[in-house]
Amino acid sequence: MVRASRLLRILPYIAGILMVSVFLVGFEISSESAALADAQQAFYPYPIDVQVFWFQSRACVVLPPDNYIANCSYVALAPLMHVLTIMLLVVLGVYGILRKRVNLLPPKPGQARRTDDETL
Repeated sequence: MVRASRLLRILPYIAGILMVSVFLVGFEISSESAALADAQQAFYPYPIDVQVFWFQSRACVVLPPDNYIANCSYVALAPLMHVLTIMLLVVLGVYGILRKRVNLLPPKPGQARRTDDETL
């Protein structure tokens, strides 16, 4: 019980750190793909798109009008994004399970169990 309550206090901070990390890595990947698009603007007069293939860890330029994929480059932070996302999901899952488990524990002797009416 003591370990569970300690984990319930710590896990939201860990989830917050992981969320900020996912945001920062996503921001860096976004700036890499924007730099790739900006580099192609000098060679191609039409607006172009950059498509990120997450599981292949690469970003490619999609050229109009026939959506030809060219000039692919390796995105080094894509595997880190996968790891951080999986870690965040695990932490949130553990937190949810632990939160439900602690709430379902029977009350200590001498304590009344709180009902929903008392929380309002």
